Amino acid sequence: MYLHADQLPEHTVLQGFDLCIVGAGAAGIAMAQRLANSSLRVILLVSGSPGDKTSPNMDRQSLYHGTTGSFLRKVDPVFTHRSRLNMYGGTTNHFGFWARPLDPIDFEPRPGFRESAWPFTIDELKPYYVDAHHFGQFGPLNYDDMPFWEEVLYGRCFDPLPGDKMRGAIMRAQYEENLHDFQVQFRDQLKSAENLTVLFNAHLLDIASDGEGRHVTELNCSTIVAGGRGKSFKICAKAYALACGGIENARLLQLSRDLGNNRSDQLGRGFMVHPLLTNAARVRFDRVIPTEIRNFFREQQIRLKPPRDDGGAYQHMVTPLVNPELVFEYWTFNAWGVLAPKPAVLREEGIGNFRIILNFGADRASAVVNLNWEQTPNEESRIRLDRDRKDPVFAQPVAHVDWRLNETDKRSARRALEITLDYLYQHGAVSHEMITDISGGGEDWTFPPHAGALETGDHHMGALRMSAAPEEGIVDPNSRLHRVDNLYIAGSAVFPSGGYANPTLTIVALALRLADHLKAVIR
Repeated sequence: MYLHADQLPEHTVLQGFDLCIVGAGAAGIAMAQRLANSSLRVILLVSGSPGDKTSPNMDRQSLYHGTTGSFLRKVDPVFTHRSRLNMYGGTTNHFGFWARPLDPIDFEPRPGFRESAWPFTIDELKPYYVDAHHFGQFGPLNYDDMPFWEEVLYGRCFDPLPGDKMRGAIMRAQYEENLHDFQVQFRDQLKSAENLTVLFNAHLLDIASDGEGRHVTELNCSTIVAGGRGKSFKICAKAYALACGGIENARLLQLSRDLGNNRSDQLGRGFMVHPLLTNAARVRFDRVIPTEIRNFFREQQIRLKPPRDDGGAYQHMVTPLVNPELVFEYWTFNAWGVLAPKPAVLREEGIGNFRIILNFGADRASAVVNLNWEQTPNEESRIRLDRDRKDPVFAQPVAHVDWRLNETDKRSARRALEITLDYLYQHGAVSHEMITDISGGGEDWTFPPHAGALETGDHHMGALRMSAAPEEGIVDPNSRLHRVDNLYIAGSAVFPSGGYANPTLTIVALALRLADHLKAVIR
């Protein structure tokens, strides 16, 4: 059912719900979709409106105009509002759903690089990765099946040599807005579910709890009218899940008297993104690189026909579509190959995981190296409230994002490029030139507008770390705050580590897992 908060009488208290989900991006909508037509009575709070697409309302987006620390200001001074959207569907409106699961090694501690680790192995998420994969209609969950991808991409990675430290890996993307805009894909299902209320123009201001901050009692909310605050109302439920993104989830807890903070004061700490060097280096080879190798690294549109029976094989379709309606019989997405380090190399080197995109030039004998790597959790890289800057709608402190890189991150980038260049020289490269400068310490980088500038991947992770023990993180292995018995976090803020893969597939898998958990524990 769709409901608009504008239509509520002032100071309405909406109650009787089993679960309130706050936020309707990838995580919130995934949870709502999983719980639609279940026995739970669920309300989904949406900041936007049913027709939201492309860009958000200016008043709502102004809530995301936070401030940045000195380092982030050099890299991307508008990061807080450029990299996220305050609207129905959230930032799914501006992304291509680049997808890949985390690697098994990403769940483990890595001595010499980081001690923090997920409180479970990748096996816990495997069934949910399968279900999350269907959100993008990505076909089989077979990222390691290289013979399959060599056939589909009409390509192959460089021929393996003894001592290679790198291997080929597969990425996928979904650019069809009817799929990657989750509010479009699941609109009819969410609107028609009898157990689900989708409440639009609903903005959470703060979370009320009992005197000790151990139990959430209600949510204080408001609508937005042109240029300012609208009607106030409250939500009461048995349990609550924040799904407002990796920055806003932390800000909302801080606005609620640091709700859920632990003795180590880790609320908002350990904020991570994927650092990115789009133009790290240019490599030249001694010959024209064969077409099949260039095909492997070239993004291509793929059409797969799903099998008729469970366990059957997917068929790769290349014939022209005589009847355009036949497209509905296929799963269509994009895929391409990248280079990634072998797990043993990461353990030996004590560095972050990384991936390399090779962009071959028109001469077919040179390529630009694009590096994206895993940031180490850093307690000094954090999200806080900027009490000197208030948002223009509700006059609440905005988020201050003090993203930092340290010496370990610089070592990861430096070794990643050294390993990559060594690999490429073994496979025919004869020279290279650096576009970026990777000398110096953790704060010494090439900054914009230089072509080799450091960039931020728009993946907000880690500020509400998941851990088995309360003193090591903010949420437990079931995504519930250690110190609050009925408040959960959905999204990438709970990531103890980030690997190199884009996080949305893991965000959706965790959201589906959390939805199943809540179905089991809420009565």
